[in-house]
Amino acid sequence: MRKLLSILTILWTQLAAAQPVTTQMQAGRTPDGVVYFLPKTVFHINILVEKTTFTPGEFALYAEKYLRRSDVQQEAETTHQVIDISITSTGVRDTSKCYSTRLKGGKCETADIKLSDDGVLLAINDTPPIPHVHKPFKASPQHVKENARRYLNSDILTAGSMAKMAELTAWQMQKLQEYRQDLITADADEQPQDERQLNRMLSEIDQEYDALLSLFTGTYRRDTVEKTITLCPEKEIRHEVLFRLSKQLGLVDKDDLSGVPYYITITDPNKTDQAKYPIPVNKKNEGFYVNVPGSIMMTLEREELPLATFRLSAAQFGFVELRDGTLFRRYVPHMTLHPATGAVERIYF
Repeated sequence: MRKLLSILTILWTQLAAAQPVTTQMQAGRTPDGVVYFLPKTVFHINILVEKTTFTPGEFALYAEKYLRRSDVQQEAETTHQVIDISITSTGVRDTSKCYSTRLKGGKCETADIKLSDDGVLLAINDTPPIPHVHKPFKASPQHVKENARRYLNSDILTAGSMAKMAELTAWQMQKLQEYRQDLITADADEQPQDERQLNRMLSEIDQEYDALLSLFTGTYRRDTVEKTITLCPEKEIRHEVLFRLSKQLGLVDKDDLSGVPYYITITDPNKTDQAKYPIPVNKKNEGFYVNVPGSIMMTLEREELPLATFRLSAAQFGFVELRDGTLFRRYVPHMTLHPATGAVERIYF
C-alpha cells in the first residue's frame, strides 16, 4: 500500500508541471514557478453615424415663384445614416485557461515573466507588445454657418411682407449673377486690376449668392458621432440583430423596432476544434501554454444587403498548445504573446 501511494505521489508531481489549473488560483509568481491565464478575444465594433439636420429657409414658400425651384423642401428634418464601420480587438482573461508552470532549475528559474494586471501572460524575458488602442473618432470643427441676413439691403429689411422680402432678395441675387458675368467678360464698370483680384471678387460674389440662396433652399448641418458595440463571441452566430438604426433617433437598441435592423454573422470556416489537437500530457518537461487562435469571418448586413466582411483572429475559436519546456531549461527564452489573442508573436533563445 505504501509503495502504491509513493508511485501515485511521483506521478502527480510529474503531471503538475505546466498543467491546467482546474480550481481558481491567483495569478503571479509562486515559490516554484508562475500561475497565469491566457486571454480570449473581445471585439469592439466602432460605428460612425452621421446626423443630418435640415432647416428650411425663410423664403422656402416662394422658391418656386421667384427662383423656379419646385424641389425645395418645406419641413425641417433630421436623419441618421451609418457611414463607416471598423473593428478593433482586445484581450481579456479567460478564466477557463489558468495554468501553473514550474520554473525550478535551468535557465527559467530567474525568468522575467510579464503578466497583465488581470494575470494574462504577455511576455517572457521580453518587453510586452504595445496593444493596439482604438483612437476615438474626433469630429472636425464645424463650419460657421453664414448669416444670410447680413447681405439683405435696407429695402428688403423694410419690406412690408415676407413675400415682398423674397421678391427683392431674388432680384438682388439676379443682379449678383449679372455683375459676376460682367466681371468675367470684362464688361464691368470697375474691372479688377489682375487675376488675383478678379478671383477674390468672384469668390465674394459666390459667397453672397449662396447665402441668399439658402434663404430659399434651407441649410444642412452634419454631425458625426461614434458608437461602439463590444462583443465576445463564444460560438458561431447566424444572422442575429446587432443593432438598429432609426432615421430620426440614430442608433437604438436591437430590440427597438423603430429602427432598421443591422445583422451580424460569425462563421468559423476552418472549424478549429480543440478536440483534434489534444493538449499533450507532458510528464517530464515544463513549458508554457499559448493560444493558437482560430480565423473567423464576421459579416455585417442591413436588410439582406452585405455591408462589410472582416477576417479576424479569435482565441476562443482556436486551441491551446504547449511550448515544450526542454528548450526553456537549456536556453534563456524570449517570448512575446499577442495581447488580444494570446498567440506567439515572436520567440527566440
